[in-house]
Amino acid sequence: MSDLVIPASQFVLLDGVRLHYQVLGKATERLPVIFTHGGGPGSTAWSNFRLSAQAFSADHQCYFVDFAQFGQSQMVAVEGPVFTWHAQTLRAFMDALGLKQAHLVNQSFGGCVALRFAADNPERVARLITIGSQPVDQGALQPLPLFSKHAASLMSDYYLADGGPSLNKMRILLQKYELFNDAKLDEEALLLRFAASNNPDYIQLLHTPNAFGEWENLLPILKQIDVPVLMCWGLHDWFGGIDVPMMMLNRLPNASLHIFGKAAHHLQSECSDEFNGLALSFIGAHK
Repeated sequence: MSDLVIPASQFVLLDGVRLHYQVLGKATERLPVIFTHGGGPGSTAWSNFRLSAQAFSADHQCYFVDFAQFGQSQMVAVEGPVFTWHAQTLRAFMDALGLKQAHLVNQSFGGCVALRFAADNPERVARLITIGSQPVDQGALQPLPLFSKHAASLMSDYYLADGGPSLNKMRILLQKYELFNDAKLDEEALLLRFAASNNPDYIQLLHTPNAFGEWENLLPILKQIDVPVLMCWGLHDWFGGIDVPMMMLNRLPNASLHIFGKAAHHLQSECSDEFNGLALSFIGAHK
């Protein structure tokens, strides 16, 4: 997989916002797949899903999309509810590229955006996969660690403390928060994540009041999402126990849940073969 050439960068201007994306694979009779990333430092769609790229692009044209404020996309302030804002940008992206419908494969934050998108644009989504996504403000059994005092400084510690971003700080962050098995750290993804995080324009956003929009609890609207959803969750996910996806499963009308026993938040990296097989089977069931 290390021999896979990184797809060329492409850009599209959407309502004044410059979005970065990469394309792998040729258009076929099968629907395209759009990959979106998590919200951690340096996250991009390619670095989050590069271990899935070869398997998916064999039969699907794949689009790896970086949200505004991530990767090489524009560092602009988000106004209003955060998931709605990015979901509207995702629709504009699909409109601009002529993508009438697609499968959506999403890590963490990206899955929250995708669920909001599916609620508002059900005709544009064939099948939707989330990984560790929790667009809710609490679990069924306990508060979410992401909203605790222990996580309040996670981003500022990485970007602003002790000299700012560094390769070693990124390694520690990935192993602590995203992986169950430290040995499963993808060294190429580590380098990509660090390079993307070392961006003074993003650090400027951290100093801009309200630049990241308003938190949005999607629990009340999950019942509106009738597209097939596959939720994937790592048993050792630091950001929340399995009561979180179970609570969501009880709300989503057409969803299933798969728990990965030896994985944490980035299970597509720790269990790439298992995830790729499961995900391709799920989207392959689309008629």
